[in-house]
Amino acid sequence: MDYIDTKHVAAELKRRLQNAFPGVKFNVRKGTGTGSAWISVYWTDGPSTADVEEHTRPMQGSQFNGMEDRYESTDNTVTVTVKGRKVTGKPLVEGINTHRDVSDDALKAAAALWFEAHDGTEPPTSGMLDACVIDGHVIQENWAPQQMWQIANDVVLPQRWAAAKEQAAAQAARPEHAQEEGAEGLTLKHTDEDGTTVTGTRLGDGAADVLKRHDFKWHRKNQYWYAPGTRHKEADTGFMAAVAADLRAADLAVTTAQPEATPTA
Repeated sequence: MDYIDTKHVAAELKRRLQNAFPGVKFNVRKGTGTGSAWISVYWTDGPSTADVEEHTRPMQGSQFNGMEDRYESTDNTVTVTVKGRKVTGKPLVEGINTHRDVSDDALKAAAALWFEAHDGTEPPTSGMLDACVIDGHVIQENWAPQQMWQIANDVVLPQRWAAAKEQAAAQAARPEHAQEEGAEGLTLKHTDEDGTTVTGTRLGDGAADVLKRHDFKWHRKNQYWYAPGTRHKEADTGFMAAVAADLRAADLAVTTAQPEATPTA
């Protein structure tokens, strides 16, 4: 039986996670010292811990049995590439820790949901908050930062990840020629009916992070990003220019469809 060194397992795990969750940046670290047979996985927002652990469990060679205070073999085997050669063996990994961080943007969205659920009352930044219900989820009584974290973790991030997966599925379902046409870049435009929208984004291209900073939201039905409150209003060309500039700063090609000028007398 061949044994696969922890560092090679960590490299293979990172490759698998990036393939399974495109657009999410994973930091996969091999332990040092007494924890050298352990691996830690870090990421921000994106998939849930349970989703990620579906991919980490098969990479463990042993697991701790608390009842008998000892490690037991999992009988898992993994295939990795070492110096260009495929090697299959038992992973020398006793455990894999997973750590999902919540971004400031997600916490900001959580505070906005709390605001809506409390009739426009600004959420406090300290003190104990009563239990409440946000989008059908019971948020436990807790200190303010912890309650914002629960809202982000239980409501905001699952909704965003579901939208990202829907967007990826819709992109994959498009005819090949249509994908090629859309590969040229994004289109930022304003119409009276739809307001200010951005089309042509792809999962993992970096556009989502930029658009969320400008308070854009993903329209699941129409499959585009839109700026709330801009329908049936005149285009804010300054706002559109700022969005386009930030998208281009993220190395994204953007075509701006300028709104028609209002006729003058």
